[in-house]
Amino acid sequence: MRTGDAMVMLAALTLAGCSGGSDAPPPTLEPTQQDAAHAIASLPQRPAELRVGGLNPCTLFGRGALNQLGITQRPERRGSTCVLSQQQLEPVYDLYVVAMPRDGVSNWITGDQSRPDTMSATPIAIAGFPAVRVFPDEQPDGHCDVVVGVAQSQSLRVRFGTSYTDEVPHERACALSEKAATTAVDALRAKG
Repeated sequence: MRTGDAMVMLAALTLAGCSGGSDAPPPTLEPTQQDAAHAIASLPQRPAELRVGGLNPCTLFGRGALNQLGITQRPERRGSTCVLSQQQLEPVYDLYVVAMPRDGVSNWITGDQSRPDTMSATPIAIAGFPAVRVFPDEQPDGHCDVVVGVAQSQSLRVRFGTSYTDEVPHERACALSEKAATTAVDALRAKG
């Protein structure tokens, strides 16, 4: 919105507020606010509350799950993150699975994790749970984050990363992140 347009809108809102009439239309939201409100509204309802406080995300990936994801290295725990690596075939890649006990999925759309001017958050569903694909607008291929809201104000984040960015299109990176996220959510659900 241009500065002149903003001043006209502000003046109109001020006059409407002073008129005392209740028939004045409510102020319109900025396009980014509308997009964020629409994104949150389009998220599915969470089918269960799956807490991740104190979770070691590496426990969510058994041998069969690792094989399905093409993981060739033993999972490595780094704090609240589990690193799953495929190092035998090119392109090599890593999946970083993070338990986030204080960040819900909507926080990536409108909260302190959101960056509407530089980052996109696209609503999706993972195993029936609300989720978003998150990536900087200028990010090269070979990267993709998926954040799944597994409980109120709690989430799991899966980040795909590789140094072979020319060989892993964005959609393939997101597909692998989503597959790992689905595996993690299904395992978390099975744990009860």
